[in-house]
This record gives sequence, structure tokens and C-alpha cells, in this order.
Amino acid sequence: MPRSPFLVIAFACALTSASYSLDDKKDELKLTADEEAVIELTNAERKKADLKPLKVSPVLMIAARKHGENMAKQDKLDHVLDEKDPAQRAKDAGYKSEFVGENIAWKQKTAKDVLTAWMDSKIHRENILLEEFTEIGVAVTKNSKGELYWVQVFGKP
Repeated sequence: MPRSPFLVIAFACALTSASYSLDDKKDELKLTADEEAVIELTNAERKKADLKPLKVSPVLMIAARKHGENMAKQDKLDHVLDEKDPAQRAKDAGYKSEFVGENIAWKQKTAKDVLTAWMDSKIHRENILLEEFTEIGVAVTKNSKGELYWVQVFGKP
């Protein structure tokens, strides 16, 4: 895929229920300032649309972080890496859901920049404002060049 200076991609798909459970350690995830900012800005956009705020899901946080780290390691922006799509990554992390979505971006400098880019894109905006989504996981990672990769994973338990 050709690279533009700023790139954003969205994905939504159905996920069949899986029988996984959370470990206690997953409940203790700490959010970074950038992750918190993405969640706050996302929920601010949902509030403007009279939608309920998304709750942080420790399992979706794990799925988002693993995907962000993998994209940064491979220096690729893609919803499908190592033959796994967002639904498979959520399932592998232990998410019990029938529906997930994902927004990804590359090179934006701040949470505000990435949220602006996502809201300016029809498909990303749709993921952010989809009423059926009730949970979120986010990640911000850097590649070896210091470029940021941004991930939002949405779900409905």
C-alpha cells in the first residue's frame, strides 16, 4: 500500500462468540496519557452525537496494544497482519463478542490530530459513532523511527 504522510484505515466485522475469560492481571491495565486522551476525545465526539460513552475494556486494550506493537515492529499499517484480522485478534485476546471494529492510523503527532483525521473520514467516523459499540481499547506505539501508530478497537459484549 502506498504511504501518504498521514494514513488512517477503518475496519468493522462480525465475530462469533468465544468462550474465553479475563485473568485478574488484565483488569489492572494502566492507561498512558495518549491512550486516555484518545478515549476522552472519542467519547466527546459520541457525546456530541447524543451517544453513550464507550467503556474501557481491558481485553480490547490488550488486542489494540498487541496490534499496535506488531504494526510498529513490522513498520506496516494494516488491519490484517500475520493473517489475523481485528476479529481474530479480539478473539485471541479473549474478547467475547459478536461485533468488533477497528480504526488505525500512522504518523499523527497527537491524540487530537488522530481524532480529527478519523472524524474527517466517513468510515472512521462511523466506527466512532456506531451506537452498537459500547466498549473500546486503544493503543499508541512507536516504530524504530519514532513514528506513531494509533489503534482503536471497538466492541459490544
